[in-house]
Amino acid sequence: MKVQFRAKPPGLEFLANRRDELFPDGVVSGSVLVSNVAFGAAALGVGHVEIKDHLDWWFVASESNWLMQGLPAEHSVLRLFEEVIPFPELSPTSYRPEIDVTVFAQQAYLDLDGEVTYLFGECPLANLPHRGVVPGWCRYVLGFKL
Repeated sequence: MKVQFRAKPPGLEFLANRRDELFPDGVVSGSVLVSNVAFGAAALGVGHVEIKDHLDWWFVASESNWLMQGLPAEHSVLRLFEEVIPFPELSPTSYRPEIDVTVFAQQAYLDLDGEVTYLFGECPLANLPHRGVVPGWCRYVLGFKL
């Protein structure tokens, strides 16, 4: 297993100011975040996306790498968690929802077919929280904690 560590990028405060637009009652919700990411994956043509939660953790998982869908080949999947990426598949003013995980979650990681990247938060995790929660056929997992 290859492991990489990252940190939250600066300069995303303007998205945090959209809290009331994203969360109807102004309270950050894991179910809203995973639903938006899963809806984005579906809009990109991914056939099956699992949404799970366990304790304070939320997971979006699939057998397909939805994260790279629609990105230019020269882009790294990590850019989705570092900057606002346009999402014209939804609308002319939409952006990929993975960046909202960066803005609102406390801790996040990716497990992309065994390659683990800790996006931000307390690291490393001794045991990846999605194991035993997400079906084993899901090789691509985004996990985050609120």
